[in-house]
Amino acid sequence: MFKSKIAERPQTYKDMKSETGLVIKYVPDECGGAAVQVIDEQGATVAEAAFAATRIDEAHILYMEVTELLRSRVMMKQDRSTIQQAAEKLLALFRDEKVDFSAGLSAPAAARAPSGDFVANPGKKIDIDVDGVTYQRLPVRTRLITMRDTDLLPILEEYVKPYLKPGDSLYVSEKALTIVQQRIVSMSDIKPSALARFFGRNVGNYYGSTDFHGFGHGTAIAMQLFIEEAGLPRVLFAAIVSALTRPLGIRGLFYRICGKRAKSIDCPMSFLILEYAHSAKLAPNQPSAAARRFKQALGCDVIILDANYRGAFSLGKSTSAISEDFIGKLFRDNPLGQSDEMTPFCIVRKVA
Repeated sequence: MFKSKIAERPQTYKDMKSETGLVIKYVPDECGGAAVQVIDEQGATVAEAAFAATRIDEAHILYMEVTELLRSRVMMKQDRSTIQQAAEKLLALFRDEKVDFSAGLSAPAAARAPSGDFVANPGKKIDIDVDGVTYQRLPVRTRLITMRDTDLLPILEEYVKPYLKPGDSLYVSEKALTIVQQRIVSMSDIKPSALARFFGRNVGNYYGSTDFHGFGHGTAIAMQLFIEEAGLPRVLFAAIVSALTRPLGIRGLFYRICGKRAKSIDCPMSFLILEYAHSAKLAPNQPSAAARRFKQALGCDVIILDANYRGAFSLGKSTSAISEDFIGKLFRDNPLGQSDEMTPFCIVRKVA
């Protein structure tokens, strides 16, 4: 795993100071731990979360999350007081304190009412060409889906069904299904083993460099869940095979051997939705059965999708006619978003 020394140097984030009045500091200590601090205009520390060396991954995650939170809330034009409250609650989560979300601070944006007007997420496009055919990818924005929801189908019927047309297919983010199945785990409840720490250090997420795109399995927290999902014998076998074949230019066998469910594990669950900011996610249970159930209710094929900057694949499908190769090409730029975008569903429509 690429470990930039920059990650363990003191860091100060001032980009949003003029808008928020806040500065974020990352302060390493002599024992290998670190603290993340929120500083106000007077130089006073209004919130702090400290981490021992064994929890340094959480310090990295929190620093990234709180800086992203400031940028996101400024874009939403929230006032300074509201932004500071959100930052304080985020740090409280990482101090393992119980946080009340009833004030609405967990929701990063007001969800629009169901509408047939579909807008691409920033930096993404609606239309995409796959093997010479153009498809529209219509992101469906919803309200915040929480673990108080116990079934995804009513949400699909409200936000998706009115806008489906014959020939459409529907792609459902596995994160949305994971949430309603209660497959979310607090980072505080995960106890990484020495093996998880070793494997996590050897996953190249490039934290601290310009190549960083996300933590993925490059943390001991996520790797512990990965080992538990795949099983220790399979993980050890996959690691040996990967080590032997990588010098031959063969890559990706580790994840192929461990399987899609383990590969789908992620930490953190969300960068910007406070309710999930200190959580990791497991793979959803019985995703193909869920896809078939949704198809029966909605009248179109349904795919449970896992997509990120590295690519896309299905965890479950209502039909075998839609290939993994097609899914990978269709969602190669990951046009959905389960953070402040709140677009966990995507209607796919072939352009006539």
